[in-house]
Order: sequence, then C-alpha cells, then structure tokens
Amino acid sequence: MIGLLLGCVLLAVHVTMMVALAPVVRGVVAAGVAQLGGDRPMPVRMRWRRLLALARQRGLRAAGMADVMPALALAASVAACVLVPSFALGLPGSGLSDLLLVAGLLVLVRLALLGPALAAGQARSGRAAAGTGAALAVMQAVFPLVVAGAVLATGHGGIDAILTRMHDPDMDGARTPLILAAVALLLAGPDIGPGDDARAADLLADLGGRDRAALELARDMALLAWITLAGDLAWPGGLVPVDGGAATPLSLLGAVAAWLARVGVACAGIVAVRVVVLAPVRAQRARLVLSVLFALLAVVVLFAGREFG
Repeated sequence: MIGLLLGCVLLAVHVTMMVALAPVVRGVVAAGVAQLGGDRPMPVRMRWRRLLALARQRGLRAAGMADVMPALALAASVAACVLVPSFALGLPGSGLSDLLLVAGLLVLVRLALLGPALAAGQARSGRAAAGTGAALAVMQAVFPLVVAGAVLATGHGGIDAILTRMHDPDMDGARTPLILAAVALLLAGPDIGPGDDARAADLLADLGGRDRAALELARDMALLAWITLAGDLAWPGGLVPVDGGAATPLSLLGAVAAWLARVGVACAGIVAVRVVVLAPVRAQRARLVLSVLFALLAVVVLFAGREFG
C-alpha cells in the first residue's frame, strides 16, 4: 500500500514536471536556433506567457467535427507524457508504456493538428497540412526500424521493461544500438525542422483562444515526450526503479537532475542539427535520410555484435 501511494505521488510529480517544462523546452530550442542563426532570440519564459494569454482570450473555434481535435491532441500528449518515464521506473501504469503505443499517441497529436486546418478550407492551411503529412511519412519510415531494434536488443517492447533490462551488466552490447535508435527518434519524431514552426502557425491560423492554447501546449508536450524517450534509450542508467529499494529522496533528486541533463543535451543537439545539418532547403529529405540511416545502423550494429560476440 505504501509502495502504491509513493508511486502515485511520484507519478503526479512526473506529470506536473512534464507539463511545466514542455513550453520551456520549446522556448529553449527556439531561442538557441535564433541565437545561432543571427536573429534576436525571444525570452524563454515568453512561451508560457503566450499560452496563458491565449487561454484567457475568446478566439475562433474549430468548425464541425474538428472542434474535438484540441481536446484530443491534449489528451494524447498527456497520455504520452504519462507513459514515458522521466526519472523513475515502475510507476503506476508503467505496464502500458509500450513503444508502439507511445509512438501512436505522438503521431495522433500531429494528426489532430491537421483537423482544424483542413476544416478551414484555406490554401495556406492546406499547404501547411501537406508539409505535416510529409513529416508523418518520415515517422512511419523510421518507427518500425526503431521498435524492431529495441525489441531485438532487449527482448521487450515495453518502455519500462526495456529500460529496466538495460540496467543489467550483461546488456552492454545493446547500448550502442539503442543510442543510434535514440538519435533516429530525435531526427524523425519532433517537429523541430526548418519551417515546422511556420507550418504550425499556418495550421492554427484560423484558431484562437483556448483551442489554440490547447493545441500549442500539445505540441510542446509531444516535443518533450520525444526528447525524454530518446534520452531514456540513450542513457537509461539515470532512472531509478521505484520497486527495487533504490528510490531514496537523494537518489530521486539525482534522477531528476539526470533527466534535466538529458533534456538539456538533447536540446543542444537539436539546435546544432537544426542550424548546421538541416539548414538546406530540402531539409525534410535530409531528415528522412539521416533518421533512416541511424535506425538501420542500430539494427546493423545489433546483429554485428551478436555475430562476433
């Protein structure tokens, strides 16, 4: 009973931190790209201020069946954040944290953004929807390889099971494939490529008020979920198992610090890739090629290690 109560408290802390940090992460990435690109960066705190200002406004709502999309996107992003561990393993509901389920929820967030845009029937939003559709195609090309590599490396498809398995000393050979898979996820999943912010603005141009705030927050939470998932796969040692007796207050504080460090490193990597690698005009094609390459490398390295091990 005490263990369940502790797990529920830690789960509430985890969800609160994910929601609170999500707009900050988006602001950090945008500020870093602007700084390196020679533009004037916006203060990181402005992202939260914008969301709160939108939530207080009475703006245009999505028409028809598309009016459910903001709630759907927000619910899917919250569910994904609940299922992606940040600093602790074995929290309530961790048995549902499957790679395919989380990936499906995050794809659903992208799809929900298309509903209001297509309902508006405007050329501007239609072009933005086409660009988002291309990004979804990139996701679908990479996810099966990443999931297959993770399952082959650890024998599990559940995120908590994979990360718990990676704490074993005999799993050193699977670390390199999972790091490559994490890089592939970061390249294919988040909407961090050139033009993604402009497309998102076009998709939501006909919305305002709470609907716009809900969709913007869903985008931010999906970004943090991708970053956290990739960081977990690349560095699972920073997470503390709750049911293994290692969850002391000091260890939990260290795990939170490790999660923040992983997020910071991922943000720095995203900014660097965005400015240096994805600067050309055909950035969408570059993302596809690079993400598929890293996913294939993960599978190749895994099989090579088994052949020569």
